[in-house]
Amino acid sequence: MKTNKIICLLALSFLSISSLYAQQGQFYQFSLDKETKIRGSKIYFQEFANKGVESQIDVNALAKSYIDFYFKTYRGVAAKKIQNHISWTRNPRFEAVNSQAEADVTIGGHYQIKTNAGAGEQLFFEQGNSVGGAIPYFESRQLNTAEVMVVISYTYKNKEVDYDTIFIQEESERKPGKKFQSVEDLLADCESKLKSNFYKTFTFYSHKDIWYKLLNVKTKDKVLKEELKTADNLFESGKIKELGNLFLRIYQAEPENKEAAFNTAMCYELIGNYPKADEYYAIMPDFHTKVRMKTNRALFDYLNNIGANLIVEDF
Repeated sequence: MKTNKIICLLALSFLSISSLYAQQGQFYQFSLDKETKIRGSKIYFQEFANKGVESQIDVNALAKSYIDFYFKTYRGVAAKKIQNHISWTRNPRFEAVNSQAEADVTIGGHYQIKTNAGAGEQLFFEQGNSVGGAIPYFESRQLNTAEVMVVISYTYKNKEVDYDTIFIQEESERKPGKKFQSVEDLLADCESKLKSNFYKTFTFYSHKDIWYKLLNVKTKDKVLKEELKTADNLFESGKIKELGNLFLRIYQAEPENKEAAFNTAMCYELIGNYPKADEYYAIMPDFHTKVRMKTNRALFDYLNNIGANLIVEDF
C-alpha cells in the first residue's frame, strides 16, 4: 500500500511539474549582417557596360541573378517543425521597375575582363659586387593570367551615386611538379569567385533557427478556458495569428494575467510585428527576450530607415 501511495504521489508530482511547461517549437530569426546601399523599395537594374574587348563571363546574368535576391522572399519551407511566419519576409520588400525614372535606386556600372596566355619576360638583377653594380638580365617564363573587374554603381533619385568594386585576379605559372592551368580554367575560377562576391555584396541579412516556448496560461473565463484547449494545436499547425488573438483576448479580459500578455508578445514577434511585441513584452520583462528583440529590431528598423516596403500583420 505504501509503495502504491508513493507511486501515486510521484505521478501527481510529475503531472504538476509537466503542466508548467507549455508548447515549444523552432522558428526562424532574421538578423542584420551589414548595411546595403539600396535606398527605397523600387529598384531598376541597368545592365553593366563592357569596357573591355573580352566577354567570356556573362557578368550581367550573374549580377541580375543576385540582384533578384531583393525581389525574392524567404518563405522557409517547414522542415523539422521550423517555420517562418514573419509577414514582411514572406511579402516583397522591394520591387523591380521598368525605368530609371520611376526607380528609387538604379543599380548599374561596368566591367572589364582581361586574359593573357603564353610566354613572358621578367627583369631580374644579379647581386652586385665590389667591382661593379648589379647586372640586369631577363628570364623567360610561361604565365597564364585572367582578371575581372566590376564597378557597381547605385544612382539614387536625388542624383547621388555610391559604388562597390569587385576585383579578381588569377594566374598560373608553369613550374616543375605544379599543374599549369589554362586561361579557360582561370576564367572559370574568376567566375566562381565573382558569384561569391556578388552574393556578399547584395546579401545584407541572414537567418538562424531558434526555439520559442510559450508560457503556461490559465484563465477564469469558462469560454476562453475551453478555447485555450486548442492552443497547442494552433501552435503546432502554425496558426500564430489565431493563437495570438486568443492570448490577447485573455489578457484583455484579465489585465493581471501577465503570462497571457507574454504569449501575446511572442506571437507578435513570430509574425514580425516587433512594435506590438515590445509593447506586450514590457508587461512581463525578461532579459533573454530583450536581447533577442534587440537583434530583431536592428533589421526591422534598418529596413524601415532605408525605405523598404515592410508589410506588417496584426491579429
